[in-house]
Amino acid sequence: MGAEAGNVSEIFVSFQGEGVHAGRRQLFVRLAGCPLRCRYCDTPESLVPVAACRVVGPDGEERRENPFSPAALDATVSALAGLAPPLHAIAVTGGEPLAQAGFLAGWLSTRTTELPVLLETAGILPARLRQVLPWVAIVSFDVKCPSNTGERARWEEHEACLTVAVAAGREVYVKMPVDEGTADEDVARGAQLVAAAAPAAPLFLTPLTEPTSPRLTVGSATLERLHALASRFHPDVRVLPQLHKVLGIL
Repeated sequence: MGAEAGNVSEIFVSFQGEGVHAGRRQLFVRLAGCPLRCRYCDTPESLVPVAACRVVGPDGEERRENPFSPAALDATVSALAGLAPPLHAIAVTGGEPLAQAGFLAGWLSTRTTELPVLLETAGILPARLRQVLPWVAIVSFDVKCPSNTGERARWEEHEACLTVAVAAGREVYVKMPVDEGTADEDVARGAQLVAAAAPAAPLFLTPLTEPTSPRLTVGSATLERLHALASRFHPDVRVLPQLHKVLGIL
C-alpha cells in the first residue's frame, strides 16, 4: 500500500524471546503480510493484512483501524514507550516487515523515539533491506531450511541480505528454526552460508514448538547432532528455545 500507509497487526511490550537479546524488554511492532507460508509459522494471523491493529498497553488492550500513516504509528509507539519503561529497543517484526519496506522506511526516517531499532526478518528481500537499513541498528535474520518450511530454498537471498547488513556495519545474528524433520544438508549449507557471509554473527539453532504449546518438536539427540554438524562450519553455534514460548507470554 505504498510509502504513505501500512498495515500493522500488533503493538505491545514484552521480553525478546530469541537470539542475542533474549530476555531484554522491548516494544514490538508487528507488521502484517508475508510472502512466505512456512509450515511452522507461529503468527499465522499476521500472514495477511488485517482490518485492525491490537495495541496492548499497561491499561489493557484496544483496537486501532488500519491502515496507519507513519505519523500515526509513531504517535502510538511513542505513547506506549512513554508508559512502559524501561525498554531496550523497538523490535520490528511480522509477518515479514520488509514486505512493507516503503511504509517502514517512511516511519523509521521520521520517528521521534530514540530507542534503537531491531529488525526481525526472514532475510529474503535484499533490495528492501537496503531501503530500511539506514535506520536499523540490529538485524535478526532467519535462515529458512526448505526441509521444514515447505518452501523453496532461499540460499541466494539469505546470502545477499547478510552481505548487505554486514557491509553496513550492523549488529547481526542469525536464527535457524529446526525440528525432527530438518535435513542435515540444510543445516550444513546454512551454517556454511553464515560462516562465509557473516562470520562474526552468532548462529542460533531454534527448536520449534507445537502450534498450541511450548512442547518442542525436536529431541535432545537431534539438537546435539545438528549443533555438532553446524559447528563444523561456523565457530559460534548456539541452541536456544523461544523464551516467550517457555514463559507463556506474547
